[in-house]
Amino acid sequence: MQERSIKERHIIFVDELHRHSDREVCLGAAEYAAERPAWIFDLWPVTFVPPSQPTASDMRLVSGVLTTERGKLQLPRLYRRFKVPVVYCLPDEPHPEADGVGIDEVAVGEMAAHHLWSRGYRHFAFVGSSTMGWSKGRGQGFADWLAKVERKPESFLFTLEQVPVFWSWNVARRNQHLQELLARLPRPCGILAANDVIACFILQAARQDGYRVPEDFGVVGVDDDPFPNAAAGLAISSIELPFREVGRQAARLLEERWQGRPPGRLRRLPPIRVVARASTDAFMTQDPLVRKAQAYVETHRHERITVEQVTRAIGSNRVTLGKHFQRELDSTLQEYLRRRRLDFAAERLRQGDVNVEEVAFECGFSSTSYFSRLFKQVTGQRPGALKRWRTR
Repeated sequence: MQERSIKERHIIFVDELHRHSDREVCLGAAEYAAERPAWIFDLWPVTFVPPSQPTASDMRLVSGVLTTERGKLQLPRLYRRFKVPVVYCLPDEPHPEADGVGIDEVAVGEMAAHHLWSRGYRHFAFVGSSTMGWSKGRGQGFADWLAKVERKPESFLFTLEQVPVFWSWNVARRNQHLQELLARLPRPCGILAANDVIACFILQAARQDGYRVPEDFGVVGVDDDPFPNAAAGLAISSIELPFREVGRQAARLLEERWQGRPPGRLRRLPPIRVVARASTDAFMTQDPLVRKAQAYVETHRHERITVEQVTRAIGSNRVTLGKHFQRELDSTLQEYLRRRRLDFAAERLRQGDVNVEEVAFECGFSSTSYFSRLFKQVTGQRPGALKRWRTR
């Protein structure tokens, strides 16, 4: 009996769990705990009232705490009583007294910019929160990527009262701010919303003013949250984030703390992919022939399609289409085909359910070594680097 108590680990997850991101993180941590028979995983909601505060006996059961920065702020006295390792999930900044696992927010903004650029938008805007650190990081990455192609996005940072990051009832004020914003922007314009809730508000405001989506405004959100997609009236393109992996990595850091490693580490995981939906499902390229070819390539980018297949599908020829691509996109059609296929391969690797060999075969490459060399040449990193963070 005593031997069992030594091995047993009681993990608590302290948070509100009403947000999509927090629920997914909790599920990831619960999955990791379920793989370890000696672990007990428990939820402690932060909506405690004084009679429901944990007892001293409860506190003695706890071996480790997973929480958010918000959870700590709501229960400061409770945390002072913990004498066990704490890991923050989705923190904005490092904490010297605890470990943390978050998202590479700059990479989120970069991925959104690349997606909108590849769709043919040449005017850009970022709409986010003036207070949330993750919003600022996404805006920074968006601007950094566009600076490389000599574009500068319009940036609109609102307070929670003007444009809420999460749901609220100030509909008239919120729509007024967003309608004024949309009226100022050149069209067509690619917009990164700091999260899916803001993307939903933008789409609602655009629809009320009679704008076309994605012809006038292409909108990308973040989180791949199903609820805003249902509420927007139009399917939102969104960046899928590895929330469950955040939970798994956080639980793993607790395990490493029990093994004697010091606190203070912060891991940031990159975004997985852009889930393209109706809000960016068209190409804004001015040349109609190139636009038609792009649409065909997009539906076949996971295949080993050839230039001849593309030209035949759209009723053109190799020389003519090549000239149009060079003039419009400063790229050959062959280079464009290769880049889109490698983009798809990178998405599959970040999803984490396949290995490098399987991705190479799935995307029609003749060998894993050739795929790895080409991937490194085009993207600047080895395909295994994208896979490793999912399997650590």
